[in-house]
Amino acid sequence: MKTAAVSEKSASLIGVERTARILTAVAESEVGNLTEIARRTELNEATVLRYLNSLSALGYVERFNANQYRLGWEIFRLGQRAFSNQVPSEAVLPTMTRLMNEFNETVNFAVHKDHSVVILEVVEGKRAVTKVSDVGQTDPWHASALGKAMLATMPDSVWRDIVASAGLPELTTHTITSMKKMAVEIKEIRELGFAVDREEAAEELTCVAAAVPSSNGGPSRYALSISFLTHRLDPENLERAGAQVIAGAREIAAKLP
Repeated sequence: MKTAAVSEKSASLIGVERTARILTAVAESEVGNLTEIARRTELNEATVLRYLNSLSALGYVERFNANQYRLGWEIFRLGQRAFSNQVPSEAVLPTMTRLMNEFNETVNFAVHKDHSVVILEVVEGKRAVTKVSDVGQTDPWHASALGKAMLATMPDSVWRDIVASAGLPELTTHTITSMKKMAVEIKEIRELGFAVDREEAAEELTCVAAAVPSSNGGPSRYALSISFLTHRLDPENLERAGAQVIAGAREIAAKLP
């Protein structure tokens, strides 16, 4: 009887693990068809299809174009609830919306979570080309304005450990790839009060970010940024964006517990 109970528990854990792997594969899949999802999860197609059918019935996965899959509305709903449990929407969305209206560019809010920079909220600009971030997306510490803004609030030993652990991969020809240059960058951010990603994470994209001050004066857990297509950001706008994103970060800090 005890052996049977243990086996049942093991089977349940396997089911949970497979579900998580399949949802991750659906989220990361470029094509989203059964074959690709099965390849990413290293499960056979019959098993994956059985899970996808169940997840579709529950709203966690959506089937489209006959044989393709994407995350469903239920995942979005749970994500929004997770965000609201992290930070009250009323504390960040008014500021983000104001910045979006002022610059007509996408505004992002991120958190330092589990050693990563995770996008918690995005307010997209109204221009034709605006899609630069997704909720749940992780940004690189060394190449994103959000990541660098938070790093600059940390003691040198802490940010160096984080960067050393995450690495300094070259994402574009503009990416900072040495600890020496990163130290210079951190010093500049501390002097200016805001960080700039100068096409370091993606070509033709420049972002301006400020860390949200913590209540105890320690390292910041959150950061706010504005994303510009590079050709839409002249030196005057950069200076104004820096000032406004600092003001916005302070405004949000005043509303956080």
